[in-house]
Amino acid sequence: MQKTQTLIKMTGCEFHPTIKKSNYLRMKNCKKFNLSYFPSIVIFLLLCSCQKYDFTPINKWQQLNDFPGPARASATAFVYQDKAFIGLGRSGLKSGFLKDLWEYDSKTDQWKRKSDFPGAPRVKAIGAVIGNKTYVGLGATTAFQEPVNDFWEYDIINDTWKQLASFPGNATNDLFCAVIGNCIYTTLGYSNTYNSDTYKYDPQTNTWTKLKNCPIERSGTAGFAIDKNLYVGTGYANYKDFYCYHTENDSWSRMTDLPKGRVLSKGLSINGQGYIMLGRFWGGSLNNGKLLSDVVKYDPDKDEWTRCGDFPGGARQNMVVFAINGKGYVVGGEDDYVRKPDVWMFQP
Repeated sequence: MQKTQTLIKMTGCEFHPTIKKSNYLRMKNCKKFNLSYFPSIVIFLLLCSCQKYDFTPINKWQQLNDFPGPARASATAFVYQDKAFIGLGRSGLKSGFLKDLWEYDSKTDQWKRKSDFPGAPRVKAIGAVIGNKTYVGLGATTAFQEPVNDFWEYDIINDTWKQLASFPGNATNDLFCAVIGNCIYTTLGYSNTYNSDTYKYDPQTNTWTKLKNCPIERSGTAGFAIDKNLYVGTGYANYKDFYCYHTENDSWSRMTDLPKGRVLSKGLSINGQGYIMLGRFWGGSLNNGKLLSDVVKYDPDKDEWTRCGDFPGGARQNMVVFAINGKGYVVGGEDDYVRKPDVWMFQP
């Protein structure tokens, strides 16, 4: 029998993944199920679903001054000392792609406009800081996922841009990236198909090096870096598995799953602990399902997750998050109707 496919469209125009129905077809063609096994299977599944997680809520949330630029989703953020930079993204559901850049001073809670990104307006670009330089690029430039592989250096002190060597990988949209040491690591992503490529960029030589592939292929993931390791997981569609990339020996390990699956979430690390927050539990075509407001914390020493309660700003997806001086920040994003300008800070 010929396999069929269903095209699943998501709110947040940059994604149109394809989900195969092969599992359904295999079930349809299998032999009749022996009902005598049913009670045992139900008991087994109930036991597996009853895993308990500690609950330690984050009580110190504070709303700050709103972001002064166009409210946006799928933007890019990076941190330099006491300041954060936010740019790119989109102001509409499938339109309003942006290329502006804004500086946030965490000491004064004030924003300042900086030089625009010189490449094409885009969503889901990567951004990472090494020294006093930031590296920004990749992403998609239209609602129909026209991925781009250009890569740029932003001089934070002089507020100037310079183009660098293009990214050589297959997937260029919605990659996860993190800085470890003096290099930028990227993995996963989407360009007409899901990808597992992992790369390292060295700004000293302006070169990309191919590393060992991630064990999974997907986009819409979330993660963070702690010490010399990169942690990433979740993603399309409602995955909750989690992985660690060990930079010292170029290897991957599977870690403990998150409490529940999600897509379009974000992650950050504070004081050796990782946080995954918000996003969506995907539930069908045209992005049905449920927006999420919860926060979970990961302890890499124990390989354990803790529930940390809900974000007071309301459920959302495609926001940006970052950490400055032991505090976490959540900026913008979108619910099912509008892009948001609000800014929140929390202290674990």
